[in-house]
Amino acid sequence: MKNPSQWKWFRPLVILIWTLLLNLFLVQKFIGSQWKSVTITLAWLGCALITWQLMALWSERWRARFPDITQTRQRIFGTFSGYLVIEVLSQGFFFLLVYLARWDWEVFTLKEYSIYITLCVVTLLAVGAIYELIYSLSQYGIALQEEEAIKKKALQNQFDNLKNQVNPHFLFNSLNSLSALVEEDRVQAGEFLDELSSVYRYLLHTSENGLASLKSESEFIRSYLFLTSTRYGSAIEVEMDIDESCAHCMVPMLTLQTLVDNAIRNNVVMKQRPLKLSITTQGKQLEVRNSIQPKHVNAAREGLETLIARFRDLNLEEPMLFDDGETFTVSIPVGTTRNQFETT
Repeated sequence: MKNPSQWKWFRPLVILIWTLLLNLFLVQKFIGSQWKSVTITLAWLGCALITWQLMALWSERWRARFPDITQTRQRIFGTFSGYLVIEVLSQGFFFLLVYLARWDWEVFTLKEYSIYITLCVVTLLAVGAIYELIYSLSQYGIALQEEEAIKKKALQNQFDNLKNQVNPHFLFNSLNSLSALVEEDRVQAGEFLDELSSVYRYLLHTSENGLASLKSESEFIRSYLFLTSTRYGSAIEVEMDIDESCAHCMVPMLTLQTLVDNAIRNNVVMKQRPLKLSITTQGKQLEVRNSIQPKHVNAAREGLETLIARFRDLNLEEPMLFDDGETFTVSIPVGTTRNQFETT
């Protein structure tokens, strides 16, 4: 939609055409009549042209003062009140002009003048309403775009914060583990370094819509769990079974890492009581389970809450949480593929 300032040149032409149509019955009446009567009609046309131009300027002023879609009521009230005032002043000015010029007023009957005033008011309200409708629709579209941009920015900030939480602590622990491995087992240290590079390659990867395929997520979490198991050893037992039919289904990036970290933070992890993790698919549901063996002081579940908020912001069906006292389960619908996201 074009900005009104880009077609100001078009407005006088449209106003002139409308004015000619409104005065058509008067123009026809004065064909072949006195020149003075024609002059009256032309003066009337000129007043109408100036009136509409003033109304357009008034409308732009109120749009600049109350531009937001939430200010529609104030904008409409101010705009149309100004329209009526300008119309009254314009008609008063015309009467004054006729009186001062001593033009013959008898050529206009009360009926003709009433018809003209009615046409003026109807056209005024109709055109004003159309202008306001076009402007409101334009502002509504802009408001939707801004809201979408804000949501996208907030989602990106959440994702960046999540990555920042992973990077410092995880890197510190990983480097400590690597330092110990270099002295004990150089082969395993090389494998550890390869998996560490895979993890950070994925963390540095950015997606335009913040989504990743379940295949990519599962490959990442395998590397992530390999590094984690170097620290915890047999204190974590992992079962992983992702059906090939779900490989290209999309989930928010770092979904599996968030759920795994949530399980580790909130539960006791020790060889005598290993934490059991299960990452599987059942039909079009991704299910992440962990045994419940809570710490004496539970850690906050900010990561899990952030993940749910990301699902909500991406207009995805939110994960369902189940706690039966022995197992904590997060069930996530994963029926949408990359192609389906690109076509929506």
